[in-house]
Amino acid sequence: MKEYKVYEHLYRLYRRSMRPFKIVCFISLALFILSFATFFLDSFPFGLTMLMMLMIFAAIMFAILLPVLHARTKKNLKPFSPQQLRMINNEIPECAAYDGILVTSQAVIVTKTGGLQLLPMSTMLWVYPSVTVHKFQGFIPLFKETQLIFAGTDRKARAFRIKSRGNAYQYIQDELLRYRQDLVFGFERGMEDIYRNDLNRMIAFGQECAEKRRKQLAEGQP
Repeated sequence: MKEYKVYEHLYRLYRRSMRPFKIVCFISLALFILSFATFFLDSFPFGLTMLMMLMIFAAIMFAILLPVLHARTKKNLKPFSPQQLRMINNEIPECAAYDGILVTSQAVIVTKTGGLQLLPMSTMLWVYPSVTVHKFQGFIPLFKETQLIFAGTDRKARAFRIKSRGNAYQYIQDELLRYRQDLVFGFERGMEDIYRNDLNRMIAFGQECAEKRRKQLAEGQP
């Protein structure tokens, strides 16, 4: 990310997202090095020494992941021009992050652990929450996993795990509407088929939503 250091706020988000990986890598390497010292401690459990030595594999794994995640972040920045990146960078201090997601005029920034993902605002089309119930043996509910889906006109749908379905979704919806009135929100039966098979119809529906929102705004309705 050296070439992006000029975008200080964007670079700060990137470093923050990578910090957990670097910490785990450092701890794993430190435990491996310390394992050699335990050979001089007669009372130290041999099994624990072996476990500490095995941490070298974790350190290697995370060391390999770092450049991979770095390359992914660089790839995510490529669709944006330097001017757009400057706009994103300048807007970041004014954006309130909710569950690792920020919304700027040019992109939705997802700051989950492991680098940044920037979703172009220009290709955004459909946003909705998805809840999956994970079950044991297929019938005993264990826990729910909520994801926020961003589907674009490029026919790519990107999913990001969020903690709170209602609050996060409402926040993202309000923030997106500041920049795009023609977005489609929510999920109804048949919408996925329309998105996959008739993208123009989905775009037209977004235009209808924008017109309805403009009318509501003119009439002073929430």
